[in-house]
Amino acid sequence: MTKTISYFLLLISLGVHSQELKKTETKKKNTISVEFYQPIQNSIREFYNDDWVINTYPTEKNNYSRSSFSNAFGISYERIKNNAVFRVRLGITIRDIKEHQDFETINTADNYRTEVNQNFKYNQNHINVFVGIAKRIHLANNFDFDFGIDLASIYYLKGKSDYSYSIYQETISDNSPLYEQTITVDDRIGNIYSFGLGPVFKPQYSITKNLVVSAELQVYFMKTFTNDKSTRLEISDRVVPQENITEHVEIYGDIKYDVNQWNWTKVSPLIRIGYQF
Repeated sequence: MTKTISYFLLLISLGVHSQELKKTETKKKNTISVEFYQPIQNSIREFYNDDWVINTYPTEKNNYSRSSFSNAFGISYERIKNNAVFRVRLGITIRDIKEHQDFETINTADNYRTEVNQNFKYNQNHINVFVGIAKRIHLANNFDFDFGIDLASIYYLKGKSDYSYSIYQETISDNSPLYEQTITVDDRIGNIYSFGLGPVFKPQYSITKNLVVSAELQVYFMKTFTNDKSTRLEISDRVVPQENITEHVEIYGDIKYDVNQWNWTKVSPLIRIGYQF
């Protein structure tokens, strides 16, 4: 009888200890995640613009192509204690845009043909850092919801933009050259910095014991500022054979920025896949 009671007490002790370990694990849970999101955008067109740069023209022959990559990704770490979530996120935005267009127009009345060729390239990267705190609410099995606040910091690295334009005109009757011009524009875009605050609304679902998936709609009220500058080199070569004109012009200039503004960013969707331990 004494042995039975001792064995029963031992089982109870082990059960209590196991529950305490589970609670301890819950209180000290960590999550490392990989996240993908739309780049954080605010109203600084010079430093962030995904619009088409080259305009298309309705002509008999027009070839247009555009290749664009504009995405952000990163890693995040979360520490959960007493349903409080402390998180740090580090990411990078990669933007690379290429456009091309060539078209031809024919003026039979004046007996000449015009060929135009345009190319545009742009690339710039951003470093994104976020630090935040949130409260976790357990809503249902495998489903949690975090709400809190994030401090966001975005550093726009130097960008590069190259544009070229060429036009060639010749007679239709005998293909004699009438006019030729080539213009190249090289822009080197300076740094700019933004920081601000935004809300955290994060639903999270546990796929397995260790694997979770979550989503967010990021939006921030940010201060953007810079005292840097951008430079431009524009080179033009022009030839008019019938008038014996050959011209070469180089124009160099810079833009000194004095930016200091507050504004809300556009909404940036995010998806995250994490591992809990």
